[in-house]
Amino acid sequence: MENERNIKQLIKTSNGITLIALVITIIVLLILAGVVIATLTGDNGILGKAKTAKTTNDEEKAKEQIKIAVMGSYGKDGELNYDDLTKNLGQIGITELPDTASYPLEVTLDGVSATIEANGEVNFTTSGGYTQTGDTITSPDGKTMKVGDYVNYDPTLEANTGDLTYTSTADKTGADSNQEFNVATYKSAGYGWRVLGVKNGKIRLISEEFIGPGTYTDSNRTKYTLKGQKGYINGIEELNKISSIFGHGKGAEKATSITVEDINEITGYNPETSKYGEGNFDEYGNKVTYTRGEGDTLSSSATNGQKWSGTENTCNYYDKASKTFKALTSGNIQITSTHYYYNPLTLGTDKVVSGTNEDGTVNTVYKMLFGYDKVGSDNYFRNFTNGKCAQNYWLASDCADAYGYGGVIWGLRNVYDGGVNGNEYRLYCSNGRERSISYGVRPVVSLKSDVSLEWNETAKEWKIK
Repeated sequence: MENERNIKQLIKTSNGITLIALVITIIVLLILAGVVIATLTGDNGILGKAKTAKTTNDEEKAKEQIKIAVMGSYGKDGELNYDDLTKNLGQIGITELPDTASYPLEVTLDGVSATIEANGEVNFTTSGGYTQTGDTITSPDGKTMKVGDYVNYDPTLEANTGDLTYTSTADKTGADSNQEFNVATYKSAGYGWRVLGVKNGKIRLISEEFIGPGTYTDSNRTKYTLKGQKGYINGIEELNKISSIFGHGKGAEKATSITVEDINEITGYNPETSKYGEGNFDEYGNKVTYTRGEGDTLSSSATNGQKWSGTENTCNYYDKASKTFKALTSGNIQITSTHYYYNPLTLGTDKVVSGTNEDGTVNTVYKMLFGYDKVGSDNYFRNFTNGKCAQNYWLASDCADAYGYGGVIWGLRNVYDGGVNGNEYRLYCSNGRERSISYGVRPVVSLKSDVSLEWNETAKEWKIK
């Protein structure tokens, strides 16, 4: 009997243990199932990451396709061929493009938006970033700021010391000596940084004043010299290298030199429709063919009907493929005239750049780009009736002036005496003459897409958080 009771008790106990174990097992399985589901479907789950990875991969694929289409659209002259570009973009699914070249060209592929510049540069738009309407900029969190607002950007903060200097050597510029640039010099002069605008969802800043070589003071600034063939060939690259030393501060992504496209975007000037020099050899976009005959005879004919013939001992031209100037000793060469000039005040008062406000004060944007000088304690706006403006600086954009009767002038664009691309752009002429020209440098800093700005009412500037 005792054994029977023990056996029954054992069975009862065993059944109890089995039931508990079963319940525990089920609970553990449910927990594990929850973990697995969360791992698969949570915010950082495998399925979510896989989806994100696929999206990222698709975006990168689209970006790469656009870049390849652009890279395959350069002609033998080194220029971006619009017909080839539209053909290549069409092959990857981008259609309904303008019949004629219109830069920057905005395109979209598989949800990826990009702008293609005339020089072939491709910029992709950052979704959810800053937006701009006129001179008003809106941040992702709804804050608004104006073009021309001050930002407390410090190019030395969080930057490596070795990144804050650059020497532009004479063998690159054609100048008589090397020209040294130091971020600390600009900072010590007391100059700041202002909002230039938004590009691809990111805030861009411009130096309040132009930057020069050497150790200068607020009241005695130096300018950067480019000369002749070397200055023309290497000028854009050097301007960007100089500017790059200002792009290592807190919140910065990079820094490059300001370009004519940057200026035109603000002023609203469109060289394709403005018809600069219409009917003349130097009409914008006019293609001029220079033909060397026997001896010193030289003739030129243009697509707009202009013709000329005469004698010219020397006719040099720039070969973009080899990045050298060559002599036209026989045959012919075709040059596209890309020079133009304009005064922003002649474009209409509906632009962001309007010269003066209704109360007679100088428009902030206009003052920032064209007519503001700072000498010692005197801040003043220069009236262009006297033909002077201290805010003269290089633009990292080249141009060719095919004037037809005897040759071509090559140079770098600039802001000079309140206008864009003034006469003082001429670095080298096809007859062999070269010039030395000195202007300031204006770096443009692109802030990172995740940078947040906070208004400091006391200092009247935006603070980088």
